Amino acid sequence: MRASLIQIAVDEGESVNSRRSRVSSLVREVAERERPDLVVLPELWTTGAFAYESFASEAEPLEGPTYEAMAKAARDAGVWLHAGSIPEQDAAGDLYNTSLVFSPEGELAASYRKIHRFGFDKGEAVLMGAGT
Repeated sequence: MRASLIQIAVDEGESVNSRRSRVSSLVREVAERERPDLVVLPELWTTGAFAYESFASEAEPLEGPTYEAMAKAARDAGVWLHAGSIPEQDAAGDLYNTSLVFSPEGELAASYRKIHRFGFDKGEAVLMGAGT
């Protein structure tokens, strides 16, 4: 198996929509250039891992805009895509750090709500719920 990892520079001046578009393009470019079986994105790349103040405002439902964009990117690139994780907000309003994995057909193959959140009494551990 050949894997390609993409590290994302998070600039506070760039909107999440713009970053989502940029990352979709990067997935396609890496797939074309490196021909991997799997492409892996980092945790909380839509907001930045330590952008605690943005988690609630940028949270999205599981099948929200990042889900749609990454499903399309995986399908277009024909790769397995571990789309890192996103701040997910469920129907009850609870936040989670949720990972998404897509098949080469763009189907959601797996999702995972992080159980052991970072921090003890601040940040992710306080702002986001634990998965099961």
